[in-house]
Amino acid sequence: MVKTVISTSEFQAQVSDLLPCNKCRKSQLTHALIQSFSLLDGFDKIIRYPICSKKDILQFHTAAYADAILNERLNRVLPSAEDESEWSQLPDLASCWNGRETNRSAWFESRLKLYSKFKAAEKTAIVVSRKRSAWDALLEDDSHGEDYGEDKKIDPEDLKKYNLEGDCPMFSYLPMYCQVVTGATLALADEAVRGEKSISINWDGGRHHAFKQKASGFCYVNDIVLLIQKLRSQGFESISYVDFDLHHGDGVEKAFQYSKHVQTISLHMFEAGFFPGTGSLQNNSRGSNVVNIPLLHGLDDMLLDQLVGKLVKPLLKKHRPEALIIQCGGDGLMGDGFNEWQLSIRQLAKCIVNLASLFENVPVFLLGGGGYNETLMSRFYAYLTYKILRKFSLKQIPNFDFDTDALIPDHEFVEAYAHEGYKFWAYEQEGGLRKKHLKNDNNPELLTLLQNHYNVKLDSDDNISENS
Repeated sequence: MVKTVISTSEFQAQVSDLLPCNKCRKSQLTHALIQSFSLLDGFDKIIRYPICSKKDILQFHTAAYADAILNERLNRVLPSAEDESEWSQLPDLASCWNGRETNRSAWFESRLKLYSKFKAAEKTAIVVSRKRSAWDALLEDDSHGEDYGEDKKIDPEDLKKYNLEGDCPMFSYLPMYCQVVTGATLALADEAVRGEKSISINWDGGRHHAFKQKASGFCYVNDIVLLIQKLRSQGFESISYVDFDLHHGDGVEKAFQYSKHVQTISLHMFEAGFFPGTGSLQNNSRGSNVVNIPLLHGLDDMLLDQLVGKLVKPLLKKHRPEALIIQCGGDGLMGDGFNEWQLSIRQLAKCIVNLASLFENVPVFLLGGGGYNETLMSRFYAYLTYKILRKFSLKQIPNFDFDTDALIPDHEFVEAYAHEGYKFWAYEQEGGLRKKHLKNDNNPELLTLLQNHYNVKLDSDDNISENS
């Protein structure tokens, strides 16, 4: 028996979309599309209101940094983001779906209402602030205003110190975002049992760039590191982590680079000037369990299939993990805004499902990651969820016909796909205007070079199954 768990809800999706790079759309589109295929019915458990505490976050991050990102002064609409129209674009779309008004009830109409739900779930009172009209409302010493308890004024120097600017700016309700997204990942650990197969999913997690005392690359709390630490505290001896994001999983690697128990494997683009600029083959000399697979522009399905089947799988088998975590970033898919790799949804999903199937009695955790075309990412996570459930769920999962002419199901956000002709495979159809073929700059001998570098010896079954 394989237990299947997912953390998702309208609440979690809207909190996750507070993250600026989600453009108020990514997580909501993903949740709604998964729901439109009735896939949530295939899970044994759905976690809808995950919240972690500051104490949980302190298991990895420093107290000073946690104080900065969890400062209650940030749990409000910031003066620079008072316009609610962008954030409410999808709830507005839902309200007029087929002329029906009943659909909006599941979605929160404002960030304040979302925060009210958060505080109710946390079983604490909502702190109502008086209105402020400028950034000094956050920066000034509030000796005559609201009572923030232990929360201190935000020192402008802290913004630079903790990298809370640039690609990681402070944003409205940042503390709520950190507690919910991290809480969703940590809640999955509570469902894991050593020696028992389970599949646990949080498509809003996978924030692999965050460091112990600073934010990085749109990541504020490293939920992956916290998950690994929690699993270790629960008695899991050896853990493997595989990262499919276009960008190097630097934050996770650094946290465990000298660990004998935690193996980190990152497949990522490594070129001059490309963020974060780490992840070369030389980096793996820091520890025996650090595996970097640096790749160039144009990575395609064939090479990914070979790398996973003939390099990643044997390395995982060598480590023999008691838990497997896979970061399922989709910014390497064709159609993503980065336009660096040309992976198909089918192939990336196939590789992930096969790794999830590799060990019979090992809990598997599937987390989200990068991906900057929101409608593309919702397709990817919906399709991957479907393939995971078809492979592992004991419940009856409908057999959807994902042929080349498949359409996005009718649901409250279907009009978000109108510019793509409502086609599920809009970015992969041969001859279509959206499919782009890139030059593959990777050396044809790359696989052999990497196998030699990591001293990989293949078993007879070290190949991707065609039956996934």
